[in-house]
Amino acid sequence: MPENLITLKNLSFSYGKRKILDEIDLDFAPGSFSVIAGESGSGKSTLLYILGGFQRPGGGEYLFRGNRVYRRFGEFGLGSFRKKNIGFLFQDFRLLPFLTVEQNIRFPVYFSGMRFENVRLKERMEQLGIADRARAYPSAISGGEAQRTGLCRALLMDPPLLLLDEPTGNLDRATEQAIVDVLQALKKSGLTLICVSHSAFIMECADRVIHLKDGKIRIAEAGKIQPKRATPRKK
Repeated sequence: MPENLITLKNLSFSYGKRKILDEIDLDFAPGSFSVIAGESGSGKSTLLYILGGFQRPGGGEYLFRGNRVYRRFGEFGLGSFRKKNIGFLFQDFRLLPFLTVEQNIRFPVYFSGMRFENVRLKERMEQLGIADRARAYPSAISGGEAQRTGLCRALLMDPPLLLLDEPTGNLDRATEQAIVDVLQALKKSGLTLICVSHSAFIMECADRVIHLKDGKIRIAEAGKIQPKRATPRKK
């Protein structure tokens, strides 16, 4: 079994002539919490989507538990890979307005061919504080509840990897704190977390911050992360 959950070797990606990712070498250990940071257009989301099996790189290797993901799998295989290994929390949550909170959480399972126990769903919803909103529709819940619904959906099948795109971007500080508390608990349980975020608070809680600029990376390890302090946001 490989030491790292993920290994990137000379990973590259370009939009036309513009190089977004320039021969990146990077490892992610099991149970680690990494934040990807950088200016708008620096390639943060591109890297996250490559890690999620949604975007093929232009060059280099993406190894997941030692397997060459994009060389091994076609589109159908990538879909299966994502279902078994990755939970993805999108920035816009992507909740279906005509489904209840519980139905939104269950929805991807209908197409996965995988089984899960109802008790797992109940436990996850209670853990995330949305059990009492199970029958509510997205239009009737708060932004924080929508965020936790998306997170619950991403975690339902207990994937080894959770990818998050700006998980607290539009939330007040108290709700951000609640989400970060959940993420830290998930990390302690052994889940690997990779998060795109500009939040100084999340950066301070991570093991390391991977800064992207001009296609290259710079890594700040735990204890050396010195972002500006976040100011509380009004509800």
